[in-house]
Amino acid sequence: MENKLKFLSQINLLEEMQMDELKEIDRISNMKPLKKGTTIFTPDTSIQALYLLKKGQVRLYRMSENGKQFTVDILGDGNIFGETSTFSLTEDQDYAEAMSDVYLCIIGKSEFENLIEQNPKLAIKLIEILSARLRDIYEVSDKLL
Repeated sequence: MENKLKFLSQINLLEEMQMDELKEIDRISNMKPLKKGTTIFTPDTSIQALYLLKKGQVRLYRMSENGKQFTVDILGDGNIFGETSTFSLTEDQDYAEAMSDVYLCIIGKSEFENLIEQNPKLAIKLIEILSARLRDIYEVSDKLL
């Protein structure tokens, strides 16, 4: 458990949380090790969860109609991805695949929404992360134009 708490404290969304708050997240989340090459989700699967990438690399990608893969993002240690009905960190056409052996912490939709209601600082941090990702997307699209 102490190792899991250490990993949780290194997640960018959770880095400013107190130990008792991290213990609550530890209690409501599931830790899941996955092997390299494992598909985490596809457009056909309903996510409805927040994934905390404790260790490893995850590739988010899309598929063209002719089956060609287009990488949207590569996430490393400490990143978050997934979606609930309240917010989205991925598009509904995204695939997520483990590029290395990964350790994920998975928090369900209702558990995460309750957590945000109890901790407004977490909501602000989430907005900061979403804003940074949006800026990155705009920068890439400006370069393509």
